[in-house]
Amino acid sequence: MPAETTPVTGPYAPVAPGPPRPAQQTDIFSSDGFLKLLAGQIRAQNPLEPMKDTEFVAQMAQFSQLEQMTSLAKNIEALTLSGRLSQGASLIGRTVTYQPADGSAPVTGVVSGLTVGGDGRSTSLVVDGAEVDVRQVVRVDA
Repeated sequence: MPAETTPVTGPYAPVAPGPPRPAQQTDIFSSDGFLKLLAGQIRAQNPLEPMKDTEFVAQMAQFSQLEQMTSLAKNIEALTLSGRLSQGASLIGRTVTYQPADGSAPVTGVVSGLTVGGDGRSTSLVVDGAEVDVRQVVRVDA
């Protein structure tokens, strides 16, 4: 007769197998990824040799720097978009010549509007009804 065993409970209890879950990808360079990495480090540390307070403070300083850099990057993106809008708005009503993407002969027309891509990174001029990437403009007339 087999001996009875007491089931293990608590944080060391075995996890019942379930259906395989797709691996979550975490960007370790994001603030969320950094926090997950730090939490995992703290959970996995040896209780007899805990992380030194100086190491913890250094990691928190790195996290603070990451947050500041993320904020700075967002501000630079907003500033860049503002510059593109100003530049494009200054062309409305002016005659421009642009080189079509297909390599055909340059086209001249009047700018009647401006569009910004959904990602906020691309700016197009509306020239005689056609959307033209600002980088295709080769000449601007008064």
